[in-house]
Amino acid sequence: MTEATVVNLFFTFRVALVGGILFVYPRIARKGLVFGTYVGEAQAEGDEARHLLRSWNRATGMLMLFSLLVGWCISLAGWPVTGNLTGTAILLSLALLLYVWMYQKARALASTDGPPVRQASAPFAVDETRGEGFAKVALGLCVLAGLAVVCHATVQYGTLPDQIPTFAHLFGLDETLADKSIVQVLFVPSLNLVLSSGFALIALLVSRAKRSVRGGDGGRSPEAQDAFRVVMSQTLGGMALFICLILSTLSIQTMRVASSRAASLNGVLVWMCVAMILFALACLVRMMKGYGQGGALLESGSVEAPLTGGLADNSHWFLWGTLYFDREDSSILMESRFGIGYTFNFGNRTALLITALFLLPLVLLAFLVLTGAVS
Repeated sequence: MTEATVVNLFFTFRVALVGGILFVYPRIARKGLVFGTYVGEAQAEGDEARHLLRSWNRATGMLMLFSLLVGWCISLAGWPVTGNLTGTAILLSLALLLYVWMYQKARALASTDGPPVRQASAPFAVDETRGEGFAKVALGLCVLAGLAVVCHATVQYGTLPDQIPTFAHLFGLDETLADKSIVQVLFVPSLNLVLSSGFALIALLVSRAKRSVRGGDGGRSPEAQDAFRVVMSQTLGGMALFICLILSTLSIQTMRVASSRAASLNGVLVWMCVAMILFALACLVRMMKGYGQGGALLESGSVEAPLTGGLADNSHWFLWGTLYFDREDSSILMESRFGIGYTFNFGNRTALLITALFLLPLVLLAFLVLTGAVS
């Protein structure tokens, strides 16, 4: 099998996966929500909302075909990697534009539903925090392993030669060596500590996330959200452990190669990455098929009850229904309106602090790469 064939198969799978998610998502969203806007339960089942869904399906199919044709044509011209990247970029960018267009249509639909669309935010306390134990264990393991790998790299620094392999060298792309520096040596261990601990912390926050429930539904909505919150927390905690395992292994093997104790990176890293991807896909399918966003598929029998809380309040959602801002809502996390999972309440100072603590190290590490401090 040629390299071009492998690249094209991977590209086709990616388009099918992204397109499949785009097709499925409107069918697993919370009742009353239409493309990032709360329009009310009755409007969401009406003819106009159904017309929007049919338009979304047709446009998604055309986007998939167009991106595949562009990618394949560029690949057949002799540039398979360029075709892969170009076709993927076309699909993602046009899908974003399609969503923005649908969001504007849904906003117009919501404006006909009257005052109930703009209910006040209602903070609901979490009675149980199922899934919190696993998230705490994952966070503890990621912090300990991350610090241990940082210490290992620091101790090994003095034993390394003045010239060490670059990351391109490690992955077999060239034979370039770089001057030894503490930044170069500690890059992967630091990335490990930030990424794995960050994912585990978000898993812990999700396990304690507050809810927007349906009034008068006999408890079915809280139960559905509890179930979704647990599986989401477990997924993020599992991803944190995978990231920690992969980056810890990469860091240790990098030290071995740099000190000439090994000729190259061990192929086990590839299988670890494959296992993480399969785990993520399995969890995504499980959530989309069995739970729906926020447990929507488990709310059967209560879909006529109106949604409450910040999730039903259009006035606090910005950037096409993707960002939530409400200083009067004590929630740190709010269930996403479009997408699987949660978003931060950027009106909460704690949420802003957590976001900064997670993003600033990543921005710094990216800056070091762009400036050539890490190669």
